Amino acid sequence: MMRSRSTRGWLIGGGGLVIVAVLAIIFVLGAHGGNEKGTRAIANNGGASHTLTPRYSAPPGEGHTSAQQLADNAKIAEANQANGAEWIQVEALNPPPPTVSASFPAISSTLRQGSDTYATTFVTELLDINFAKDTRSALLSWAQSELAPDSMPGTPSLASTRVLYGDLVGEPSPIPTASTWSMNAKHRVVWSVSDVSESVNPEWSSALATGWQPSDPLMVALDVTGTLTINQASHQAVSKPFSLELGLASAEYHHGYGAMSVDNWAEG
Repeated sequence: MMRSRSTRGWLIGGGGLVIVAVLAIIFVLGAHGGNEKGTRAIANNGGASHTLTPRYSAPPGEGHTSAQQLADNAKIAEANQANGAEWIQVEALNPPPPTVSASFPAISSTLRQGSDTYATTFVTELLDINFAKDTRSALLSWAQSELAPDSMPGTPSLASTRVLYGDLVGEPSPIPTASTWSMNAKHRVVWSVSDVSESVNPEWSSALATGWQPSDPLMVALDVTGTLTINQASHQAVSKPFSLELGLASAEYHHGYGAMSVDNWAEG
């Protein structure tokens, strides 16, 4: 099993002062885990499943080429490449095809234009699960359809589109393991999400405050919180808070935001 999380240390220089900023969103791995999906949050794709084709264009490498930016990128790449063994594990993953379905439709174009609306919608659809009706494979295929490549300096090209999947099948993760999913289905467990809110991760803000800029203008790290309600036949509903760190960037298969990483899942 791959390591549950790995923080990325950044040595970002500013005016000769080296600042160490630890970015808390996951860039290497992690895995763990309702009601019917809310139609207001998703696009109407009918009943059939279908696989998507890429629309993503890699950010231009020359977007920010000041001497300080180039120096910062080199430091970030060096720190990132120090996780070489973990990147090898990411590259060895075999994600499912990026597929949307009636159970897990694509997020609408309108909702993916803002980081806040996208984050709320993504997390809600990720955790609104009727275990007896929904399948884990369909959820993971949908998540892969929502991915955003990791374009941080030093991220291997092959791994860049497998980070999100690695987060969701590692440990801990919002998505239950296959055996737990089956048990939840047997007991007719339903998850639903409410009160989702998000804020910019402080470490991300600190990194940007040094003057460094990501090549992808949509890249951002968010702290997301909410309430997870668990319903089960013949049992009283249980509600508990949850939190996670969500990395966003330009979507691979859509125009607008996509999910790059999910880290630090916690509930209760």
